[in-house]
Amino acid sequence: MPSDITCSVSETLCNKTIVVGVTGSIAAVRVVDLIRDLIRRGAEVHCVASAASQQILHPYALEYASANPVITEITGRVEHVQFCGVGGLADLLLIAPATANTIGKMACGIDDTPVTTFATTALGSGKPVAVVPAMHEAMYRHPAVLRNLDALRDMGVTLIDPRIEEGKAKIADNLAVAREVERLLGPRDLDGKRIVITSGSNAEAVDPIRILTNRASGKTGVALALEARRRGAEVTLVHRFLQDIPIRQVYAESAKEMLDAVLAEVAAGCDALISAAAVADYTLDPQAEKIKSSGQELILRLKSTRKIIKTVRESYPHLKIVGFKAETGVTDEELVLRAEKSMQNAGLDLVVANDVAQGGMGTDDNRVLIIGKERSIKIIQGTKSEIAGRIIDALVGVL
Repeated sequence: MPSDITCSVSETLCNKTIVVGVTGSIAAVRVVDLIRDLIRRGAEVHCVASAASQQILHPYALEYASANPVITEITGRVEHVQFCGVGGLADLLLIAPATANTIGKMACGIDDTPVTTFATTALGSGKPVAVVPAMHEAMYRHPAVLRNLDALRDMGVTLIDPRIEEGKAKIADNLAVAREVERLLGPRDLDGKRIVITSGSNAEAVDPIRILTNRASGKTGVALALEARRRGAEVTLVHRFLQDIPIRQVYAESAKEMLDAVLAEVAAGCDALISAAAVADYTLDPQAEKIKSSGQELILRLKSTRKIIKTVRESYPHLKIVGFKAETGVTDEELVLRAEKSMQNAGLDLVVANDVAQGGMGTDDNRVLIIGKERSIKIIQGTKSEIAGRIIDALVGVL
């Protein structure tokens, strides 16, 4: 039952009611897993199914996935108004998958299936609507279908783009859909804000093959970027671990490349810098060719890198900056003292500190102290996604 998995991933959709409209694409077979992923984030899910979809996926499967009766026809209970009318129960109508036929009907205000009746009602009442197209690529490229998609965008419908593969416009993967739903139903407390985030480790070249680096995985930075986006911010993530995430990413390998990228992004205008990267403290002049393995002692001459936070603070004295402080083998009291010293020296608004000897680097969870001005201290332990949420909470408080 969904109660067994509710909020097992996160609470980002807790207390949200989502109606999933299922139409007659073969991609309907994917919807059971999607529903469960939404429930794992805390959502209550109800399903409405067109007659065509029931030729592919039996309503019992949707009932099992959601633990709620499936709406297959509009009855005297006027289900479309109950959920998607003004003041209705639904927070979002998510049509997944959406066929070319359903998209065309929505664009023209035709409601001859339960799903399109829900769509007409939701659009008319101002409810958020998201559409996840799925069809053959030739259909997706048809000029009329493209016009209908544009018409839906003009109506304020969110389109979650398909994956173009093997001649098909395949339904977006479940994680992409879930992330977009989280954004649509997020608190929006960072609307209109632009945030630059650095993440992960640098790689300082020794020669064309070898590098100097550290153990930072970048998981915290990615979690911060996704959380800030969920809450409405425009986010740029500067790092060297490029990923398939709905975030604008700027590749930076060395500490110098990261500094240059950050300065360029901040110069373009931003409200906050979150310096989550474990930036290299030392670099060197790399050899043009591979250093031969002679078996003899090799001496490398290291030189200090420019500090990103210090450089940014000198040029942008009023920018909100969140710094990270990693130490090893210290007490919480000592960790706070060192974090506060960093805060004073660099003019930081928040510091996130942790003892990496106890874990955190490369792991999925961590224990951190979030330290603000006037000695406000919060100790957070949990997944890096949960920690990112609390860090962004703190950032909202100082913006």
